[in-house]
Amino acid sequence: MYHLRSVINNIFLTLIVLLFDISVSSGQKQLIDSLRVVVDQQQFSEEPPDRSVVKAALTLSNFYSRVSLDSAKLYARLGNKMSHTINYDAGIAFSLNVIGVSYLSSGYIDSAYPYMDSAIAIFTAIKDTTGLVLVQNNVAVAMMRTGDYPEALRLYQENLSLARQRGDFENMLLSYNNMGNAYLDWKKYDEAFRNYQLALAILDSLGEENRKGSLYNNLGELYIDKGEPEKALDYYNRALVINQKYQGQRSVMISMMNLGELYLKLNQADSALTFLVGALDICEKIPDNYNAVLLNIRIGQCYVHKKVAVKAHHYLMIGLKRALEDNQKNFALEAYRALFDYARLTDDAALLYEYGNQYIALNDSVFSEKNLEAISEMETKFKTAEKEKEIAVLKVEQKNKDLEIQLQRNQKFLIVIIFLVILLIIILFFNRNRLRQIKEKGELEKQKVSIEQRMLRSQMNPHFIFNSLNSINSFIGDNQPADARFYLTKFARLMRMILENSRKTTVSLEEEITSLTLNLELEKLRFGGNFNFKISVEPGLIPEDVYLSPMLIQPFVENAIIHGLVKNEPGGLITLDFKSDFGLLECVITDNGQGRPTTSSGQNTDHLNSHISLGTQVTAERLEILRKESGKNAGIEYVDLKDENGLALGTRVLIRIPCEEE
Repeated sequence: MYHLRSVINNIFLTLIVLLFDISVSSGQKQLIDSLRVVVDQQQFSEEPPDRSVVKAALTLSNFYSRVSLDSAKLYARLGNKMSHTINYDAGIAFSLNVIGVSYLSSGYIDSAYPYMDSAIAIFTAIKDTTGLVLVQNNVAVAMMRTGDYPEALRLYQENLSLARQRGDFENMLLSYNNMGNAYLDWKKYDEAFRNYQLALAILDSLGEENRKGSLYNNLGELYIDKGEPEKALDYYNRALVINQKYQGQRSVMISMMNLGELYLKLNQADSALTFLVGALDICEKIPDNYNAVLLNIRIGQCYVHKKVAVKAHHYLMIGLKRALEDNQKNFALEAYRALFDYARLTDDAALLYEYGNQYIALNDSVFSEKNLEAISEMETKFKTAEKEKEIAVLKVEQKNKDLEIQLQRNQKFLIVIIFLVILLIIILFFNRNRLRQIKEKGELEKQKVSIEQRMLRSQMNPHFIFNSLNSINSFIGDNQPADARFYLTKFARLMRMILENSRKTTVSLEEEITSLTLNLELEKLRFGGNFNFKISVEPGLIPEDVYLSPMLIQPFVENAIIHGLVKNEPGGLITLDFKSDFGLLECVITDNGQGRPTTSSGQNTDHLNSHISLGTQVTAERLEILRKESGKNAGIEYVDLKDENGLALGTRVLIRIPCEEE
């Protein structure tokens, strides 16, 4: 037992800092089994634990964080309990970090922060730079997932500076890799490439070729994002060679998945199947149920592409069944989309209708009231974790004050008491202020979720869908199959864009214009070609480089058609003009319709609530939230166009939207 605990002390720091593969070698498996024996024996022992047992529990927790999040939390909480028993601050901090990472991996980001913040406070107090850098990297990953890239990059750079000062190559490697991931998500390809190359240079200096596989995979993803599949294929193949030579089966599986998905994107279904089927075989042996779901769906998509309907249906139904059993809603949505393509392949209208409805119903459930209840439950967990953070910080501070009392009990007793009272007041003040900010943030997030639900419902207007399908049906009835297929394709594409954009924080101006064009074309069909439209973009403004919140403009276009042009004679015209103005995207929507209704005194009746479009009202609320978040002058202006005699010539709407430009 003594020898085993000595080994645990020597390997603990390396295992707790490095991310290692799930598929362990036989020697590693024996070590994990031995650590479990040590921890299990301690639970039935009446003697207090020593640090080696705590380190064994935390090493197991770190290992299981890549295998089973429930097991990871179990061992982390055991380590935390034992660390409190023997007053082992580093053990408390490491256990809090692992619990936080487990919540982060589960998608409960807000619940992860208090645990990681507590770990940072303790590591700072005990001046443990290695632990501090480790936790701050995890916090930065959480910030990336919530879109706070500037703050995440600041933390990565701070960690890199600390690692350089200490000559800590492991954390330098981790910082470079994470900064590369952040820049890649931000589509800063040159910066991402530079950081990945610096990470590779460190591995070269260490002579550790065996760890290059994950970096090659990252470079492959970079070139896929850049639209250079040949270079992506080269890096994915390099990763596969490295992983087959050095790493475990799970790393090989991930490389084969990457290659399979790349070949699928390149429409090379046979090559894609070779890698995806091989990856699935490994996945089932590990086993890895999470990736097995995605692999079955991807293989089904390959067979759809090859027009092999029976096999496509077989694999897609396996993927769908497992996704629903494991409550993996995103994968279930992908399966329904693929099954929709399968139904088109088999020309089965009933299945098209069924899978389309199931997709819409599942997508809607993501924004259901049950999710709002889950958010409330998550907030409760967050407050509980916040309390533990407060206790941990107070414990460290109290230990320092106890030392001062022992050294200066006779001369500075009164000063110490006063200092502790002031410190307690400050902690209570900042804690109350932080809770208030958390509550305000939660209310804002609930408001945003509610508004996004209402916006999606306004986009998926049942009258618009019914009338569009009715118009398409008339083409079929008039024996105009070409026109029917043409408009059905546009209708399907519009529905898909609406569903996809509803799950995005931002979309490019190019995607928004495409969605608006499809909507206008269908509305024009719906109203018998009663109007025309024109969309223009200011010279120098590149639509694919401008990003804005989705679904903000369409409600005003719909208002112009329904309340401005529909009652007019043929010859109606709607124009959309886009230009950039210091971080704002200005969209001017002009129609030559009947204008807005007025009272007998000539006052516009919008304020009298004669008719307020749900979509425009929700958009106004969204713009108000964006204005508060960005600090930019977002908003809406209406201008009633009139001739010299005061007769209505139409309406102009100016929408100012916060945006980002690359």
